[in-house]
Amino acid sequence: MGAAAHHLDVPEDLIVVSISRQGDGRSIAGLRVNGQGWVRLVAPRHEGILYPHHTLLPGRTQPRLLDRILVDAGWPDHHPEQPENRLIEGTPWQLLERPANLDALRIIPPAMERTPELLGDTETRLRASRVRELPGPSLALLTPRHLRLSIQEDHDLGRQRVRAHFWWGGREWRLPLQDERYRRGLYAKPEGEYAAEVFHLRPDRPIYCVVALGLPFGGWCYKSVVSLFQLPFAALRQTPLRQRTSARLAVHSSI
Repeated sequence: MGAAAHHLDVPEDLIVVSISRQGDGRSIAGLRVNGQGWVRLVAPRHEGILYPHHTLLPGRTQPRLLDRILVDAGWPDHHPEQPENRLIEGTPWQLLERPANLDALRIIPPAMERTPELLGDTETRLRASRVRELPGPSLALLTPRHLRLSIQEDHDLGRQRVRAHFWWGGREWRLPLQDERYRRGLYAKPEGEYAAEVFHLRPDRPIYCVVALGLPFGGWCYKSVVSLFQLPFAALRQTPLRQRTSARLAVHSSI
């Protein structure tokens, strides 16, 4: 099949669920409103890093979590480790709704992981050669238990490390935190570990967490937390009973 056969003329209609730091820019990923899975929007340059001029919306605003956007991004990227990548075309992005309507937000709970493994296994990194053999995307949505965020001085590297600590799949995870908003929040605090409630993540509704596999570095692909968010309470009430029950079962099975 020729390369042209992979191109789609239809823009990607997405709900933004991840805005994270990548190098000196950012990475943005979303879920298709039609329920057809993940898209990571990448620039046609090394590592696909996005800069503000790439992601400008009408009114000179930037994307926010749970925005519904329309983006021309029909070509797949060349990184086999991240099969969900789509190259932006350089045309202006469109903001359809801020935030997305309640009906559109209903695609989020069914996209949650249902297995105890996290992107291929229960380790914090995978050999790049193995990642290329994984059948699914390099992004995973889950509802972690006992989430805490931490900031710690790394005297060897001369910088601060920020981490997300949580339980999933029967084990505790400590992963680098790349979420833009919560990184900024941690940098404003003294060294230490903090409950999620300190950052206004409400204990009375699920916390959604997006974990991503990065591009190969030294032969390995490392896992990191690229997004933390919650749905509005009205969206939880709109979710059909069957989906809410499945989500609860998935959460309990991961404890």
